[in-house]
Amino acid sequence: MTETEPGQAASNEGTVHTAKPSIEHKRRLSPVWIIPIVAAMVALYLGWVTLSQKGPTITIAFRTADGLEAGKTLIKHKAVVFGTVKTITLSEDMTHVEVTAEMTREAARLLHQSTQFWVVRPRLSASSGLSGLSTIVSGVYIDFDPGRGESQLDFTGLEEPPVIRADVPGTEFILKADQIGSIGPGSPIYFRDVEVGQILGFDSSNLSAGVTIRAFVRAPYDAQVYGATHFWNASGISIETGTQGFKLQLESLQAVLAGGVAFDTPDNAHFGKPAKAGTAFALFKDHSSVEEAQYTIRLPYLVYFDGSVGGLAPGASVEWHGMKVGQVTDVHLEYDVSKNALRAPVVIELEPERIQLVGEDKNFGTGNLVGDLVRRGLRAQVKSGNLITGQAIVSLDIDPKASPAELGTGERYPVIPSVPNQFENVLNSINGILDRISKLPLDKLIDQADSTLKSFQTVAAAPEIKDSLRSLSGALTSAQTLLDTANTNLSPAMAKISPFIVAAEQAVKRINGTVGSIDQGYGNNSGFKRDLTQLMAEVEDATRSLRVLSDYLEQHPEALIRGKKE
Repeated sequence: MTETEPGQAASNEGTVHTAKPSIEHKRRLSPVWIIPIVAAMVALYLGWVTLSQKGPTITIAFRTADGLEAGKTLIKHKAVVFGTVKTITLSEDMTHVEVTAEMTREAARLLHQSTQFWVVRPRLSASSGLSGLSTIVSGVYIDFDPGRGESQLDFTGLEEPPVIRADVPGTEFILKADQIGSIGPGSPIYFRDVEVGQILGFDSSNLSAGVTIRAFVRAPYDAQVYGATHFWNASGISIETGTQGFKLQLESLQAVLAGGVAFDTPDNAHFGKPAKAGTAFALFKDHSSVEEAQYTIRLPYLVYFDGSVGGLAPGASVEWHGMKVGQVTDVHLEYDVSKNALRAPVVIELEPERIQLVGEDKNFGTGNLVGDLVRRGLRAQVKSGNLITGQAIVSLDIDPKASPAELGTGERYPVIPSVPNQFENVLNSINGILDRISKLPLDKLIDQADSTLKSFQTVAAAPEIKDSLRSLSGALTSAQTLLDTANTNLSPAMAKISPFIVAAEQAVKRINGTVGSIDQGYGNNSGFKRDLTQLMAEVEDATRSLRVLSDYLEQHPEALIRGKKE
């Protein structure tokens, strides 16, 4: 008999098996698994948030990575964080560094072709002063200025912050100049002493054709720029010397340090619409050049000076009757070997627009009129323009006594006759006087004067002269004593004469009254009246003469002996 396991059913052969009940167990989730599940869900959420907020990855090329740190340096715009620097690597050619930065999703719409990046660090410049001081505490960061155009992920960073942000309203103009001077990026632009813009930069790729300067004028001042507007270099301090002395021009202290440009529009040129962006203007070297630019007609003439032209240089004024009518453009020296003589050809430019003709149909610029003026005595002369600086000018004046002359015909320009300068005239006069003095027989005159003095000395030492001087001294002493005696004795007499004269005057007055009575009795035209009137006039003249004589003798009693002095 085969044993079976307990509970096992019997086989068909009659074996009886006992059935064992089975128990089914269900597996339950342990509370321990809740924490990992929640953590996974949070991780998934954070990952989704990170992926949803993640923006593009950009690359910025800088010349150096000074101050930048991977994982720490932030990228900001208007103090808002838009990215973080992830890696900093050196380029293969070792000329620059490449900075890789992770940007936020909001930064994607700000990345365009004209977007500019730069590193913000402490800087000191003449145009903007001291900037970036906050980075001393917070550390350097990368700032950017959103631009326009198509989207872009590779950029070249700026070494200096941009002068004007893209969101500043205004207009950009082009200035053409022969020399840039001290003007540079950030130099201010002034309109009537108010800062209204900055210089963005300049292009010096073709210096033979001059320098092209990009100037930005902020709104609303850009509406003051018209086609006839004049721009000039207002950099530094300009000191000009001329016939009016020293002239100082100073736009502002900032312009002295960082250079500057100023502009203005003539009052009669405010017409039409303001200039459009990109309009080109000439940049004058100073404000005086702007004033000269209004005279567009310049006529060249040549003047030969045989004397000195010291102090005369290109740019010197040409004056007529004390007023500027042109300027000197060239001065050089010529030596004539055949004549063994020197002369200085001076080229001048006359500006006929400075001269107003009255009662003349001809134009000043025509050769006929200038020729007529030369025939009337128009001559050129070198004169001193400033005694302090020694600057000279060319003066045109009409001398009616000048020798006859005609307007010459030179190889290039008409020739205006000249006369010696003032200094040469004075020297000629002095030389003439010295020549006449040198021709005098000075030796004979000196000998004669010496002989005459010796004769005077001999005569003065003679005994007769000494005796005569003693007699003259005694006579003068006697005369003085006589005058004193006369003055003492005549004083009482003069005192008695005065009352007599007063009585005579009163008698004359009474006689005049009597004449008035007679006039009423005998009439104005009677012969008795006329004779009596004549008699009274003679008596009055005699009385007046006595009064004058009395007064004179009272003051000068010595006149009774010496006579009346002249």
